[in-house]
Amino acid sequence: KPTKASMVPFRHDLDGALSYFAATGLYPEDKGFAITPFTKIRYEISGVNIDSDSATVLGHYWFTTLTGEEVKAEYSFQYVRDPSSGKLKIVLHHSSVPYSPGY
Repeated sequence: KPTKASMVPFRHDLDGALSYFAATGLYPEDKGFAITPFTKIRYEISGVNIDSDSATVLGHYWFTTLTGEEVKAEYSFQYVRDPSSGKLKIVLHHSSVPYSPGY
């Protein structure tokens, strides 16, 4: 789930993901999150759950813009071990701005 998407909040295929990260033009709201010139990214892990072939991690990250503003987001990642390579693969990612009580 893209952090900064509201008109099309879920991306179900590679073209949708590429639009969000690289601003390919598929969805007009996409500005290219991966090509945004952040000067710093820091993260804080809030929790980790490890299973025999999977892991879940959640926490916060902060993206520092060119003007020095920090943008906070909350994240969750789910990883599953690929049986053929033994490497962990991301199978689920969710990211959102924190809840604001006046929303």
